Amino acid sequence: RHSYSEALLTGQAPARPRTLRRALDFIEANLDQPMAPGDITAAAGCQARTLFLTFQEYLGESPMNYVRRRRLECARDDLLHTDDPVTDVALRWGFSHLGRFASSYRRRFGELPSQTVARR
Repeated sequence: RHSYSEALLTGQAPARPRTLRRALDFIEANLDQPMAPGDITAAAGCQARTLFLTFQEYLGESPMNYVRRRRLECARDDLLHTDDPVTDVALRWGFSHLGRFASSYRRRFGELPSQTVARR
């Protein structure tokens, strides 16, 4: 028996580290704001390397990749559920270069933002 016996028996994953929870809370609360890696590490209360390794271990991606992915998901949700133009949605979620936004969006969702809008 050890401190993870119950989690192993019930199939529950161990709780995420506090630094990761703090970082994720900060990111989610500020997705529509400019954000730098230093902002995330300050909110998490740890060093950049620690945060990077924690994200890799628990989420399989870097903190900034997580931010980009979440912003793309929010942009897609807006494109599906609002009548806002693609440009407005991209800018709202921090994508100032529309060509890169369209390219990243297509890579993530397999279609251009305009194709998502056409389906609503």
